[in-house]
Amino acid sequence: MIVLPAAVFAASLVGSTHCVGMCGAFLALATAEPGRDRAAWHLHAAYHAGRLATYTSLGAVAGLVGSKVDLSAGLVGVQGLAATISASLLAVFAIITLLRLAGVRLPAAAIPRVWQRAVERGHRAAWSLGPLPRAAAIGLLTTLLPCGWLYAFVAAAVGVADPFHAALVMGAFWLGTLPAMIALGVGLRALGGRLAARLPALSAITLLVLCVVTLFGRGVRVGLELPGTPTHPNAANLPDCHDATGDDVIELTSGARTP
Repeated sequence: MIVLPAAVFAASLVGSTHCVGMCGAFLALATAEPGRDRAAWHLHAAYHAGRLATYTSLGAVAGLVGSKVDLSAGLVGVQGLAATISASLLAVFAIITLLRLAGVRLPAAAIPRVWQRAVERGHRAAWSLGPLPRAAAIGLLTTLLPCGWLYAFVAAAVGVADPFHAALVMGAFWLGTLPAMIALGVGLRALGGRLAARLPALSAITLLVLCVVTLFGRGVRVGLELPGTPTHPNAANLPDCHDATGDDVIELTSGARTP
């Protein structure tokens, strides 16, 4: 189970410039204090703690959804459907990113007005709070941002199909974003030069790698069980419950024979 969180951490670390671009303004608002040139560390901690809480909660929900998908698919004999859906979404996001970097014009998805209003209302409410709870509240609101990068990792969490481990996956995503976000918070400039120009493509490639890890990291296979296929891992080694005549059944628990 350590393979997927490690892959998510690496992909998040490589692509953390997405978070700087999307959340940089909100970080500045969350940590701003009148009369200070540089925000106090506790405001940064509150903001990032808010992000951690909301990311792991979203991951737990995604893992629960994935478990229900797998449970429903298992009733008809389909194995690993959640991981397949998860890997497919990651691949789509990565391919769209690479196509846009290659100059292909693709339509952008419109943000629903309900979503926009929710973001606006949430941030207005946060601004009525004191500095520390405001920083935490703005961090909590980050899941409302229309960020494809964030929701690509939520898709990876769906494939885990377990709330606890999916929350760990999103915790790994949060941890990977920390270095760039902290550097931004203390006033360091973003990476420049050739590396910065190549990061978007490198980020998309890491998502493709994550797609493979999501699909095969759990040993997933997708398909229908054939009639008569044993489902128990040790079914082939279980004793036959009938004797040679086929008339008597052996009671495995007590050794008694019942006609």
